[in-house]
Amino acid sequence: MVDLSQIGEFDLIKRIRKGLGFKNKGVVVGIGDDSAAVRLTRGLILIASTDSLVEGVHFKSDTISPSQLGRKSVAVNVSDIAAMGGIPCYLLISIGIPPSLSVEYIDGLYDGVKEATGSYNVIVVGGDTFRSDGQLIISITILGEIEEGLLVRRGGAKVGDKIFVTGSLGDSALGLEMLESGISDNGPVKATQQTIHIDEVISRHILPTPRLEEGRLLATKRLASAMIDTSDGLASDLRRICEESVVGAMIYLKELPISEAVNDIAISRDKSPYDYALYGGEDYELLFTVRENRVKDITRYWKVMKNPIKEIGEIIKEDVGIVVIDEVHNVRPLTREGYDHFSGIKG
Repeated sequence: MVDLSQIGEFDLIKRIRKGLGFKNKGVVVGIGDDSAAVRLTRGLILIASTDSLVEGVHFKSDTISPSQLGRKSVAVNVSDIAAMGGIPCYLLISIGIPPSLSVEYIDGLYDGVKEATGSYNVIVVGGDTFRSDGQLIISITILGEIEEGLLVRRGGAKVGDKIFVTGSLGDSALGLEMLESGISDNGPVKATQQTIHIDEVISRHILPTPRLEEGRLLATKRLASAMIDTSDGLASDLRRICEESVVGAMIYLKELPISEAVNDIAISRDKSPYDYALYGGEDYELLFTVRENRVKDITRYWKVMKNPIKEIGEIIKEDVGIVVIDEVHNVRPLTREGYDHFSGIKG
C-alpha cells in the first residue's frame, strides 16, 4: 500500500488525470488548468447540479468498495440531470482525503468514476483535491444540457394531474438497513430466496441507476408536468413537488410499486413494506405528474422502456395537503417525512 504522503498532491492529480484521460470535442480545456473550458451546444440550455457524499453520513467505507463508491458518486449526480429531462455532459469532482487513505483506495475510487462516466457518456473536466482531517468527502458538480422548452421542473403540477413513479420504492433504504445490521454477511451458506432478495436490495443501495432514458422520454414527448428524483424518499420528494406547484396530493397506498424483495424481507422482519416505500430514500427513481389527457400517451410511449411505471395517485387542492388512501379506503394525512440531511433521521 502506498501512502499519499509519499507522492504528494501534484503527483496524485497527475495520477487521476492519467486515469481519466479521454478527450471529447466539446472540451477546450480539461483537467490540469485553473478552470475547465467547454463548448456549449447552440440552442440548448445549460443545467447544473451538485451533490456530496460524506463518509459516516452518506456511506461507510466498510460497506462499499472504493470502485462502487466512485460509481455511486457519479450516478446520484447524473440522476439530478435525469430528473429535469436533460443530457449529462461534464463533471467536476472535489475530494477531501484523510491522510490515512492509501493511493490504492483513490485509484479504486477513480476506477469507479471512470466506469460510471463511460456508461453515461460524461467527461470529467476538473475538480479539486484537499486534505480532510476526518472523513472522506466527495463533492461533484455536474453540467448538462436540454433543449429550449423541454426543461421539466418541480413546479408544474396542477390539480387533476396523475402521479406516477418509475421502478420500485424502498429497495435502497432496506438495503442500507441490511448492511448496517450485518445481515448481508451470509458466508458460504447456499443461497436461498431470502439471501437473493437481500443481495438485490443491497445492490439497489450501493449501485443506483439514474433514469436517464426515462427522463429524456418524459421531456422530449412533453409528458411530465413536474418531476423529481426520489433521492430523499417519496414522502419528502412529493412534498417538494407540492410546495413548488402550490398543490396537494392523494396517494393510493396499495398502488405503491414495491418489489418482491422488499415485501418479503419487510414482512419477515415484522415491518411494513409501505413504510420503506413511503419514507425510504436513495432509490433515484423518477416521481412525476402527468396531465389527465396525456395518460394514454404515456402508456403508449412507455412500451419501449425496460423500467416500468406505476400510477400511484392524483394531484389535489393545496388546502387538503398530502393524504394517503390505505388498503381499506381510510384517508389519513401523510405526516411523516423521508430523509432529512440536517436532522439525520428517517421517518
